[in-house]
Amino acid sequence: MSYFEKIRNLTKNVPAEIIDFSKEREPARIPTQASSNFITNKEQGDWAEDLIIRAINEKSKNYVAVKYGKSDDLVTGEEGFDEFFQTFQEELDTIGKRPDLLIFQKEVFDGKLGYDISKLNHSEIENYVKKAVAGIEVRSSAF
Repeated sequence: MSYFEKIRNLTKNVPAEIIDFSKEREPARIPTQASSNFITNKEQGDWAEDLIIRAINEKSKNYVAVKYGKSDDLVTGEEGFDEFFQTFQEELDTIGKRPDLLIFQKEVFDGKLGYDISKLNHSEIENYVKKAVAGIEVRSSAF
């Protein structure tokens, strides 16, 4: 059973009291400003993500880490942010949140797609993504 199928089966057993997948998600409002705290946390998260990618790709004989989650450098108020935010919201409704990284066995890794598939449309990489053995959500904290 693939990682994708395992996750799909697990979500079928989540009680509606925790989350009701049949209900539509309420649309998020576009943020109006980015605080310095947000920007600092984003920078720390990017650093931690890069550290994990390099550690896996430099040390592992069997696995490859690939950037998958949305990681645009746009922040609220910058040109193009509103469109980026709306596209991200639509993707949340379609496939959910992408994990920051996907882990593939080396023999499955597609060198043509490279180490960063974060900007590719889901429809282009859907079958490839299903071949991942794991997804990793990277978090960093100053605390």
